[in-house]
Amino acid sequence: MTTPLRPALATLAATPLATTVRRLWKALTPEERTMGITAALSDDPEGWVKTQTRSAVAAALKFRPQTVSTWPRQKLISEAARLPLDDVSLLSAFIVDLHLGHRRPMMAAFLDSLDIPNEDGRIDSENTEVPVQDAARVTSAADDLTRIFPKDEVVTYLLTLLLQDATVWGTAAEWLTALT
Repeated sequence: MTTPLRPALATLAATPLATTVRRLWKALTPEERTMGITAALSDDPEGWVKTQTRSAVAAALKFRPQTVSTWPRQKLISEAARLPLDDVSLLSAFIVDLHLGHRRPMMAAFLDSLDIPNEDGRIDSENTEVPVQDAARVTSAADDLTRIFPKDEVVTYLLTLLLQDATVWGTAAEWLTALT
């Protein structure tokens, strides 16, 4: 028996092309947000992500950025996961890193089934041009994923792909709307 789709994700799947980064971020569970933030900070420990996360948390709490910069990493992560952050670029990084940091087997399985060259779910965008995907193949690949991985994770992944490139992955919208 398959588990039903989480209501927040079902709403987004019903109109996938209207989904925004902010709406997808809000639909994630606190655990997923924490995983995405943790992965993003691990991928970029002293760079843009850390600086932007501190600034976004400080702004949301109306704290001085200097105060937030003294916090231990875990406190920064937990606050960022619970607060209504508004920086779309930062939220997008968190969402992408949720998949790259924790869902690579699912990503690799999907890309492999579409014959898209990848390294453990990561596409080398400098050497691989991904063509517009065929709806029937995307549907088959997505159906296969739901037999192996939680439906919520598959839906989140396909919504993320749509947000990254609606031209290439637009056919995923058909599969998503068929869920509702």
